[in-house]
Amino acid sequence: MTTWQDRAQRGLALLNGTGSDESNRTQKIFSHILDENNRDDYISRDFFNVQQTAGGLPENVSFDQFLSMIAGHVRSELEGSGFDEGLGDDDFRTAALTFDDNIRRHIRFLNGAVHQGAPGEVHRNLWDLILNARSDSSSIYTCYRDFLGDA
Repeated sequence: MTTWQDRAQRGLALLNGTGSDESNRTQKIFSHILDENNRDDYISRDFFNVQQTAGGLPENVSFDQFLSMIAGHVRSELEGSGFDEGLGDDDFRTAALTFDDNIRRHIRFLNGAVHQGAPGEVHRNLWDLILNARSDSSSIYTCYRDFLGDA
């Protein structure tokens, strides 16, 4: 049976030398998670609800609860059927790049949301979480220090 580690290694091999920024960041993600002391969580699920929280969270839902609802985990996602061992190289490469695409989509959205007039508290909190996580070497967002620049 193929493990998430095997799939991360396969992703590293398939993306090696492609040279795109997306590939380079995805390689950083896979290298990062192969050290099991590092965290693999990132804001990924339910983009619609992330967008819709400008007015706040539903009653009786804390920020930490909301965060756990929208967090994805690279390791468990690599164990899923989207990375099945029968997947061809091109399809595997495409699936691997979705980690970077999803992370960047949330970063771009939150960056835009917090730099508008009167941003919502949830959006500011998510943005601050990402900004602070860049300097946490155990966080996956450390792979996005260059992408965010001086955000």
